[in-house]
Amino acid sequence: MERADLQQQLRRLSRAHPGEHPYSLALRVQVETGRIITGKLAKQLLAVLGPERP
Repeated sequence: MERADLQQQLRRLSRAHPGEHPYSLALRVQVETGRIITGKLAKQLLAVLGPERP
């Protein structure tokens, strides 16, 4: 999975689950895609998304 794909996945999940902790979003990515990412990476990718995140 490319970084851009991962960012889109996290963006979609953060919109579907506003206020959810990045670690929880990382676990949701793991369940949906089988790719293991850390909460730290999820937090970094969400920071790049900036103000679009609710």
